[in-house]
Amino acid sequence: MRYILPKNFVDKQLTVGDIVVEISGGSPTQSTGRCTAITQSLLDRYDSGMVCTNFCKAMKPKEGYSLFIYYYWQYMYGKGVFFSYENGTTGIKNLDFSGFIETEPILIPPVDKIVVFDDYCKSIFSQIFTNGKQNEHLAMLRDILLPKLMSGELDVSNLDL
Repeated sequence: MRYILPKNFVDKQLTVGDIVVEISGGSPTQSTGRCTAITQSLLDRYDSGMVCTNFCKAMKPKEGYSLFIYYYWQYMYGKGVFFSYENGTTGIKNLDFSGFIETEPILIPPVDKIVVFDDYCKSIFSQIFTNGKQNEHLAMLRDILLPKLMSGELDVSNLDL
């Protein structure tokens, strides 16, 4: 959590469909360029809006293309493509984002295929976030109940399982 000027917040606030890309960081075995998709489920998990830090860049794809771009980007990352677009000599590597966008060919499917793909991906993302919230709730219950069980404060000896 950090303070940001209200005028900057309005300009930089992340919205559904944005893709956030790591542009600084990495390591000798992990390139920069990792990304995440901003979905409604993700935004709903937090009390306040989100913006990128200095080490990230937000992309705002054309409506409907966000999850296709996200998964295409993940594919390129998995292939190690972003190592070729890194520079920097201070120990922190920087992604040459413009160089990547201007150089790498990105095949864009027809809009009818994108709509079907996007709808399918949204349902998967929604389920992932639902499962994540349920896991957090279960972990909280475990953390509350386990100490009481271990101390004997809770007696479960009479439960019929």
